[in-house]
Amino acid sequence: METFDSIRSRRTLKVLADPSQPFAECDEDVAVALRDVIAAAGHAPYHYPADESHRSGELDSVVPWRIHALESSACRQLILWSEGAGITAGKINSMLAAAVSCSLVTWLPDPPADERGFQEFEPTLRNMEHIAASSAAVQNLLLAATDRGFTTYWSSGGSLRSEAVFDRIGIPRGEVLLGAIFLFPSDVGDASTKPGALRDRRGPVESWARVLGADQLR
Repeated sequence: METFDSIRSRRTLKVLADPSQPFAECDEDVAVALRDVIAAAGHAPYHYPADESHRSGELDSVVPWRIHALESSACRQLILWSEGAGITAGKINSMLAAAVSCSLVTWLPDPPADERGFQEFEPTLRNMEHIAASSAAVQNLLLAATDRGFTTYWSSGGSLRSEAVFDRIGIPRGEVLLGAIFLFPSDVGDASTKPGALRDRRGPVESWARVLGADQLR
């Protein structure tokens, strides 16, 4: 029942604070909760192990995803660094100013047949399986965060996808960003917020799912 409650109550909400006046950094209790949320992500199913080329560094698990979680202090520091580096971050810095945490979730593609550049990959079935498994890890993270009382937003990454940001955080170039998962406090005060635009457009379950009995097979 608690799982269903978390699924139904999860909401996409973008929280925007003034980068020059960020929220207070999180305390130790929040930091412990964040670690529990991240650990929950790791229970996602996966079909194939990550290629060995991704398993030689500090993060050497066989799972085909990696989570690079920035605590609130690192989020605020990234704002200052990006402004000093002249990186156009747009609303990313406003979200970093409000975030309790921002987790850059990457998936680990099999090595391409040739060298084609940053975040390029082959359109193979194994890579599709890696993306699916990593997406399941993201959903676990979102639901666990909802259960702990955080507000969540799954961003495609924007400026966080850049090589400069990858290098600053220490993310290997061979990883591909699946999303930047922002966790915000439940009480955001008078900060600007924007809900997900498509939530109410998904329609009733009958419009996107079928349950078939044996007599309905063709």
